[in-house]
Amino acid sequence: MPKLIDINWKLKMTGISAIFFGTLLSIFAYKIGPQQDVYPITYIICIAGCVFGWLVGMLTSPYNLEDESKLNKFSKLIGTFLSGYILSKFDRVIETIINPDSILSPLIGLRVLLFVCFFCLIWIITFVFRQYVSTT
Repeated sequence: MPKLIDINWKLKMTGISAIFFGTLLSIFAYKIGPQQDVYPITYIICIAGCVFGWLVGMLTSPYNLEDESKLNKFSKLIGTFLSGYILSKFDRVIETIINPDSILSPLIGLRVLLFVCFFCLIWIITFVFRQYVSTT
């Protein structure tokens, strides 16, 4: 069983910052909803940002050469799937989301911003902990 060692103050501060910003973003996500029935959609968008950030964080920070080889195969598979199937099926959705009239509306624009913030937050956390926490 691997033990975590070499967790210094920088890693602790990264974790504390993540909790702080994650909490603020969650409160903000609650506050932007005009009605209670839109809260679940907003939170699903936030969770999707977290999941995609986690995935990209793992793909960009392999533990070793063996892990890198496996992650490269996985990322090629994902890239093929996304470029072929998903983009062709969700072309209209993507066009609607990035349409300036849509993205500049307060609710959609804030949801996109929340997605990006959660994505970046989890990507940074995953990357930092996978790169700088030693396991034995």
